[in-house]
Parts: sequence; structure tokens; C-alpha cells
Amino acid sequence: MDGGRGGLDPGVIPYLTRREVVRVRTGALLACGLSLAILGSTALAGEVAVSYLGHSCFTIQAEGGPVIMINPYASYVPCPGLPVPADVVLITHGHIDHCPPCFGEKVRWESNPTVVWPFDNESGRVREGNWRIQDDLVVRFTEASHVTASGGGDGLVCLFSFEVGGIRFAHHSDLSKVLTTNQIAALGDVDVLFLPVGGAYTIDAAEAMTVVAQLPSAKVVLPVHYYVEGYTPWPDMAPLEDFTGLAGTTYTVREIDGYSATIDAGTLPRSVEVWALEFKPD
Repeated sequence: MDGGRGGLDPGVIPYLTRREVVRVRTGALLACGLSLAILGSTALAGEVAVSYLGHSCFTIQAEGGPVIMINPYASYVPCPGLPVPADVVLITHGHIDHCPPCFGEKVRWESNPTVVWPFDNESGRVREGNWRIQDDLVVRFTEASHVTASGGGDGLVCLFSFEVGGIRFAHHSDLSKVLTTNQIAALGDVDVLFLPVGGAYTIDAAEAMTVVAQLPSAKVVLPVHYYVEGYTPWPDMAPLEDFTGLAGTTYTVREIDGYSATIDAGTLPRSVEVWALEFKPD
């Protein structure tokens, strides 16, 4: 949720800043004699650093690769983890806890990143498909609803999936219902899930468990979008413990000391693990 919906003025902040997005079209690739492997990241397998900056915001970086930030929050959410440097910023939808520029706040990251707004400004729909953001980063945009069964949330969101360091990540934004067959197919063989669990405006703990089961390739689940006393402006969201308590009846739950973890494609868990990271303190 979300404290209101904003919008990006295409004259001020276009779909991408700094460089133009290029959509990956299978036919065009074949015509040029290129391999279909370009639909995934070209980064070699190795350690990938994942850092939790609070609420629904993470950064992901393979060694020597770009810093990918997903869902920075505006200062309305008083988590202390922002700003930090980023090379690419992926924004899932135009709410204040996911899109600071939608509300005129443009200092939630350092440097001059490529900012990705996945919606068509005329139709308001997600521009679904595979899009090359950088030479070694192709992101799949998949549309989903932000309206829960009880009527919480508002509008549409974009689910992002992409490969870094031989690991396929998927950020589920403010997903409000379990996945459809088409969404499961679009996300692909995901290894690591960033999954909302707090309910009220997204899926709740029980629905999050269903989503994990819908993606049998998943090995690591990183919960997001839950209530934290003193930091979350929406007290009707459930705390993390509601999800980890339920998840612990089926999966291994690991309390990670600190806000960062490294993930290696060669040493992913054999079965699903829930990793509960602290968020960046300052």
C-alpha cells in the first residue's frame, strides 16, 4: 500500500532515463543470427550480493556488475536505509512507498541511475515482455493486480524477473492475489523470490505460502512489505513473524544477521529456505 498513487510525467521522467530501453524481440534476434540466450543475463555465475534497505526495497549486485535497486521508498516511510548508489532503479508501481519520483522526491538514490517505469502512460497498463535495460541485464515485465480479495490496494503492479550471476530473481511487488497460470509462465524458473507477506494491501502469509508452492524452482524466499513498529505507516499490515511462523512449519527459516547476504548459483539451497534479513540501519 501505499499512501496514495502518483504518476510520472513523461516529459520529466520518461520510461528510462540516461538510455533508451530496447525490447527483446525473438524474431528480430533470429533474423540477426543472435542466440536466444541473450534473453537472460550474460553475467557469469558467481556470488551476488543482496541487500535489504527496508520495506520492499532491495539492491542486487554481482561482482563487478551494476547495482540494481528495486522499489525505493519515499521519506514518508522512515526506514533509514536510503539513499544508496544505484545504476538501475526498477519501480513496480506508482505508490509512495515504491516510487519517490511519482511524488516529486528524486533524492532516494545516489549517482545517476537508469530509472525504469514499466507502465504505458496512455493506457496505464504494464508494457509486458522482455526488455533489455543494459547490455547484460534483460528484465521481464509482467502485469499483476494490486487489489486484494477484500478490496485492499489499488490498480496494477509490475512483477520484475531477471537473471544476475546465473541466478533468476523475481520481485513480486505488491502482489495481491496468488499467481495466475500466465504469470507463473512469465516469471520462469525463479531461484530467489522477493515476496510481500504483510496482507491488508498485498497477499498475506497464507497466500504467500501458496505463491512459493506455485514456483517449484524457488530456493530462497526473502519476505518484504510487512509491519515494523516505528517504521511502517500502515498498522493494519501483519508483522514478519506471522509469515515466518507459518513458513517454519514447512520450510527452513533462517534469521540472517545483518542486512546483506551473498547468494551463489552453485550453492543455492536444495530445498526452499526463507531468509529473514534485518534492514539497513543507516
